[in-house]
Amino acid sequence: MNIQPINNSVSTQGRPNNNGWNNLKNNVVQKIIDVIPAHTHKESAKKLEKWNKIDNWVSKPAQNRGIMGATAILTQPFIDYNNKKVDQETRKMAFLNRLAVILAGTTVGMFIVRGPIHTLTEKMTNLKGNSKFSKTLLPKKYLKEIAENEKFLRNYRVALSTSLAVSACAVTNFLLDAPLTIYLTNLFHDKICGSKKNNPRKTEVKHE
Repeated sequence: MNIQPINNSVSTQGRPNNNGWNNLKNNVVQKIIDVIPAHTHKESAKKLEKWNKIDNWVSKPAQNRGIMGATAILTQPFIDYNNKKVDQETRKMAFLNRLAVILAGTTVGMFIVRGPIHTLTEKMTNLKGNSKFSKTLLPKKYLKEIAENEKFLRNYRVALSTSLAVSACAVTNFLLDAPLTIYLTNLFHDKICGSKKNNPRKTEVKHE
């Protein structure tokens, strides 16, 4: 004799049917989710937002050039100064010249080339701007796609301003970097090694 159970979740063979089993799994999964502290997700979101802000700041051409300059000034002059293949006076001049090259290049790159160019690029890629130059540097073919993707617009501005800055550096290297390098080298030499009369070699400094 086969007795039918009253509970609908049990089949005639005495095993839970698919609906009952799925409900049980869903309840178990929900219990696990409820146990996880809510602040874990909030903390992760805050960290992600913080890293996005840092990435946005570092990716700007001026800040990027500043980081490169800071890294160079902490390493390259000291490598030149510890070059045992040349005499002490040559090492000293190489140290001062390298220091001047980095300071001149970083200063011009940050405040005269990359910073202003990035600012100008932002003004000429402004989707909400009303002036006739607001969208001058935006590709008209992709205006809709750019308007819908803020990250794409940011990357486009960085790439464009960096390309323009590199082109501008081909001119500023000769007009600004080289004279400033020579001036700083001579200035450092006067402060550290004495006057020009006592050190005629400093007039031979070359910009790299």
